[in-house]
Order: sequence, then C-alpha cells, then structure tokens
Amino acid sequence: MMIDNDPIAMRKVYYDAWQKELKGLPLTPMEIIIVDIIKRHPEYHPIFTEENFEKLQTEKFALDHNPFFHLALHVTVAEQIGADRPQGIRELFSKLLKKHQDKTIAEHKMIECLAHVLVESFMKDAASSEEQYLESIRKLI
Repeated sequence: MMIDNDPIAMRKVYYDAWQKELKGLPLTPMEIIIVDIIKRHPEYHPIFTEENFEKLQTEKFALDHNPFFHLALHVTVAEQIGADRPQGIRELFSKLLKKHQDKTIAEHKMIECLAHVLVESFMKDAASSEEQYLESIRKLI
C-alpha cells in the first residue's frame, strides 16, 4: 500500500510511473498498477506532461474533482482485490466485472462505495466498516 502524507511526493509517484512507461523503462509492481489505471483514464494523460505536472503539483483540488485522489482510490481497490482484503472483495469484483463487462466501470462502482464509507466514517469520527463497504458493493450486483 502506498501511504504518504506528502501530497506532492504522492503525485510524483504517479508522474514518475507514467514517465517510465512512456520511455519504455521497467516498472515496479506498484508502477504497473498505476500505469494500468492511468492508461484507462485518458482524460488524465495531459496532467502527466512535464509542463502541466509542474503547474499541478501543488494545485488544490476539490476532493470530488481531484484526479490524484481518484487514482489513489483505484490503487486501493486494486490492492484490495489482489489481497482479497477485506475477505470476499475479489469475488465481489468478479461479479461486478461480469455484470458490467468493463474493468474500469466495475472499479468505479467499488470506488463509489469505498468513498462513501470513508466519508461516513470521517464524519462520525469512527473506524470505517469493512462489512458496510462489502454490503454496499453486494447491493450493486
């Protein structure tokens, strides 16, 4: 899992992975995940040009319009599926994928559930509920 409280450093992780991909350089396992996600979001490709990235490194985005937060949620979901943690999430993803026939759409559905649970736990100042998260995904199937 990628955890860093420095948003500029985290943004650079995405930028560096994309630049390595464009240059045909070898990628780490985490960079492979990041690049796959960026490839499926062509609307974000302009962010990762050197000129634009320099300007956007310190940009303050509204949470619901933050491309870096969106990418981070994708990475989180990819890691959850890979580790099957919370237990059963891999099977739920498979069912969503079968229903929608599109990996990105299935992940976006899961991201909506994850974001809702995270915001709710933040508002209640409580730990997020894995069961609530899984149940919200089950309702989509």
